[in-house]
Amino acid sequence: MESMLERDAAEVQLETNEVEAEASHHQKVRHDWINETENVHQDMINETENVHQDMINETENVHQDMINETENVHHDMINETENVPHDGVNETDNVRHDGVNETENVRHDWVNETDNVHHNGVNETDNVCHDGVNGTENVHHDGVNGTDNVRHDGVNETENVKYDGVNETDNVRHDGVNETDNVKYDGVNETDKVRHEWVNETENVKYNGINETENVHHDMINETENVHHDMINETENVHHDMGQRDGYHSPRRGQRDG
Repeated sequence: MESMLERDAAEVQLETNEVEAEASHHQKVRHDWINETENVHQDMINETENVHQDMINETENVHQDMINETENVHHDMINETENVPHDGVNETDNVRHDGVNETENVRHDWVNETDNVHHNGVNETDNVCHDGVNGTENVHHDGVNGTDNVRHDGVNETENVKYDGVNETDNVRHDGVNETDNVKYDGVNETDKVRHEWVNETENVKYNGINETENVHHDMINETENVHHDMINETENVHHDMGQRDGYHSPRRGQRDG
């Protein structure tokens, strides 16, 4: 019995020694994860510095939220290299950046911006506020590839007025795409000096349909004359209610045929 007690006591002492050795092996701080090596609070793994770290492989003396950060400022992402707060990745300048690979001394919100003004998009290159992508002129742009001195809302606009669509080229407000004249357009591929609501209209009046070519109000498509039409493929100068008529008014044509 005495021998068993001595053996039990020896085992207890051995376990105590192991616990003490384990305690001396670690630092006297709070650890939440594994392979931590410093005297500060760490939440993840393989952290190596004396500051609060939330992720892994951080190496600097400031607060870091992600991984592989290398500078003395607050970083939110990864591989940031400058002395200002950064929100993105691979930023290289002394201002606040929100995106990636920004290179200038102003606030940027996107990626690969290169000038000294506020940019919201990507690859903008001029000294005004841009909201889109590849804006290149001295005015406010909202879309992409805007190139002139007015506010643009769309893409590839080239003139001196406000545009809402894409590939507009004239001096009035446009709402659609590929418009080319001096009035307000609502549709696409319109080419004349009146308000259009559809596509491929070419005349000086209000159109509601498609491929209309005359100077009156049209409601449908492929109409070509100077009166109000309600259907399609009408070609004459009176009011029609159906389609594919070639004469004037139906009773008048019937009288002529008779």
